[in-house]
Amino acid sequence: MQPSLNWFQMNGRALHCATALGILALLCVEPALANKFETIGGGVSGSSGIKRDWLQKFFLVVGGMSLLSAVLALVVPHNNALFLNYGNWKRSFIILLVLSIVFFGIAGLL
Repeated sequence: MQPSLNWFQMNGRALHCATALGILALLCVEPALANKFETIGGGVSGSSGIKRDWLQKFFLVVGGMSLLSAVLALVVPHNNALFLNYGNWKRSFIILLVLSIVFFGIAGLL
C-alpha cells in the first residue's frame, strides 16, 4: 500500500515547491478575477444602475431560494431516520429563515 500524503511528512523541498506553486497560482489567478464585477455592466460609463439592478435581482433570487428551503425544512415529513433533516429540521428552518430575511433586507437596501 502507498502511504497517504501527509502535510507534516513532506520533506523540505516538496513543501517549499508546494508553497511556491500555491502562491504563484494565487498571483496568476487574482488579476483574472479582479475585474470580474466590472464586466457585469458591459464597461459602459454610468452602468452602476445596471449593476445595482443585477445585484438586487441576485439577492431576491437567493432570498427566495432560502425561504423555499426553509419552508421545505418545515413541511417535509420527519419520520425517516435516513433523511438528512430528520433530527435538525428546527435549526435548519431557523437558519434558512434568517438567511432569507438577510438577503431580502440587502435587496431592499439596494
